[in-house]
Amino acid sequence: MQLRLRCFFSFLLLAAAVSATAQEQKDTVYKPVDIQAGLRLGVDLTRFAIKYFQPYRTDVTITADAQFKRNLYFASEVSFNNTSHTDTNYSYKGNGGSITLGIDYNLLKKREPGEKNIIYTGIRYGLAVFNYDIPSYTVHDPYFGNYTASYPRTNATAHWIELLIGIRAEIFKNFYMGWSLRDRILLNRKIATQDFPALVIPGYGKGNKSNAFDVQYTVSYFIPLYKVRTNVMEIKPKKK
Repeated sequence: MQLRLRCFFSFLLLAAAVSATAQEQKDTVYKPVDIQAGLRLGVDLTRFAIKYFQPYRTDVTITADAQFKRNLYFASEVSFNNTSHTDTNYSYKGNGGSITLGIDYNLLKKREPGEKNIIYTGIRYGLAVFNYDIPSYTVHDPYFGNYTASYPRTNATAHWIELLIGIRAEIFKNFYMGWSLRDRILLNRKIATQDFPALVIPGYGKGNKSNAFDVQYTVSYFIPLYKVRTNVMEIKPKKK
C-alpha cells in the first residue's frame, strides 16, 4: 500500500513538473520586430597620433560597418599611407593604400532590440598595394670607406589576417566612440624578411614584422538606412 502511495505521489509530482514546464514554455514567446540599422562611418584618431611620434609618415584610416543581423556586422577599413624619411644612413619614399573586409560579432546578449552599443570581437582579411624606393643608402666601413648605393622602385602587395576585440558606444545621438585591440598576422611573410623590406605597409604597420599589434580609437556617425528583422523574447503574464 505504501509503495502504491509513493508511486502515486511521485506520478503527481512528475505531472506537475511537466505541466509547469509546458506552462513556462507557453508564457515565453519570441516576437519578430524590425530594428533600425544602417551604415556607420568613422575615422581612426590614432593615425593622427602616429604622425606626432613618427613625423616622416602620414596615415589616414576610414572605418565602416553595417548591421545585417542583431549581433552581426559587416565591417571594413580603408587606409592610405605616405612615408618620406631621410637620415645619415638612408633615404626612403613610399606610399600606397589598403582595405580590410570582415565581420564583427556582438558579445552582449541582454540588451534592448535597437541598442547600438556593443562589445565585439571580429576578424578581417587585409590587402595592401603599395610602392617604395630607397634613393640612397650608405654602408659605413672604417677600413674600406663608406659605400653608397640605391634600391630601385618596388611595387608590392601584402596580405594578412586580423583578429580584434573592441567596444563601441553612443555618446550623442548617432555619434559613436570606440576602441579596439588588433593582432595582424602577415600571410606572405617573405615580404618582411627580404633584404630591403618596406618601412611601412599601409594599414598593417612596420614592413619588417610578420606579426603586428595595433590599437585603434575611432569616432563615427551612424546613418539610418534600412531595417533588420530580429526575434525578441517576450514574457507574457502567466494565467492564473
